[in-house]
Amino acid sequence: MRKGLLGRLGRRGATAAAVAALAAGAVGLAGGSASADTWYGLKAHETGHGVGVYAQPTSQSGKNFGDLWSTQLTGDAIDYQCWTRGETINNQGNVWYRVSQVYSANYGYGYGTSYVYGAYTDGNSLFHTVFQDGRVGQC
Repeated sequence: MRKGLLGRLGRRGATAAAVAALAAGAVGLAGGSASADTWYGLKAHETGHGVGVYAQPTSQSGKNFGDLWSTQLTGDAIDYQCWTRGETINNQGNVWYRVSQVYSANYGYGYGTSYVYGAYTDGNSLFHTVFQDGRVGQC
């Protein structure tokens, strides 16, 4: 009668195999998602616009947080994850940034998945640089 794999490996071999499998899983989890979360100050490419923080990539969805401002006078910032397509506003494109957190000088920190319109946030600068060179991709 042939022994099964565990019978052939014995207790030590089975333990080693289990440890190797768990280690491989931990390495996979440590890699995280393909999208990197990164803080970005809105004054880096100011638009002079108010920036709504929405539940979905459309101005018709509810706002999750008070408006941010894309000006030199504020320290408002977003922690972006990736970009997606959504509503086109004033014929300025349909690029939206998915964010995991925001910071407003007026309101403090806001947490949770939200969306900001790229054209009002930074004139779509992130979309044309970081999101196109492969560092951060589409959601």
